[in-house]
Amino acid sequence: MNTSVSRQSATESAFLIQCRVVHALVMRDVKSRYGGRRLGFLWALIEPLMMIGVFIGLFHLMGRTSQGGIPAPLFFVAAFTPFFMFRDIFSNVMMCIKGDNPLLMFPQVARTDIILSSVIVDILVSLAVFFLLLLGCAILGFEFTIDRPLETLLALGLLIGLGVGLGLILGALTIRYEFVSSVSQAFLGRPLFLASGLFFTVDVIPAQARDYLLLNPVLQGVEAVRSAMFTQFESRYVDYSFVLLFAVVMIAFGLMLMNFFERQRH
Repeated sequence: MNTSVSRQSATESAFLIQCRVVHALVMRDVKSRYGGRRLGFLWALIEPLMMIGVFIGLFHLMGRTSQGGIPAPLFFVAAFTPFFMFRDIFSNVMMCIKGDNPLLMFPQVARTDIILSSVIVDILVSLAVFFLLLLGCAILGFEFTIDRPLETLLALGLLIGLGVGLGLILGALTIRYEFVSSVSQAFLGRPLFLASGLFFTVDVIPAQARDYLLLNPVLQGVEAVRSAMFTQFESRYVDYSFVLLFAVVMIAFGLMLMNFFERQRH
């Protein structure tokens, strides 16, 4: 009995230590990302706001005020913010793995702790930006209610998983092949931006191309966010099991690659 109690208390103590480590890393990450910039956190809000403004302007020039029955500002907020969250997560996870972090000299700190803290910061910042942009839309008179909040969180969670998985794979490959970092930004950044449904819905894609584009899980994730948020838009093309399986396989494969190349690095 005493042995099992001591093991349980030791496990709890180790868990609490890791929680404190991750909390300290989160605070450090927030300070390093936003504390030294003149605009600080505002830049995380300004970037999607500028992009959304550009596309609203383009829609206005084309004489369009909505897409898929959703007013243009809400349509773009529900796409760009989740996509930027996915993009930031995979970019920052990749950077966490890429180099030798001096914090790894401390025995309490593992690389997974650094990755987890980075992901937490990205999620919190993205959700704050999402809320502020939706609040701005409401203040401007665009009335809406989030139709299925739990399904919206699920869709956002799938995009988070995709970002973590892609970041793990690319970061692990960067350990061995340094060119992967620059190549991935060039070949994944713009193509994903154009093919992930940020300014269109799946049902407007010609049938000949639709099946190929639906192989992009990020497109399905963005489509799922809109479909879950707005009653006036219901997507027939989102396959949650496909996106979930894709995310789980990428995370598992990325962790395996990271451990393999980490052992070679050291």
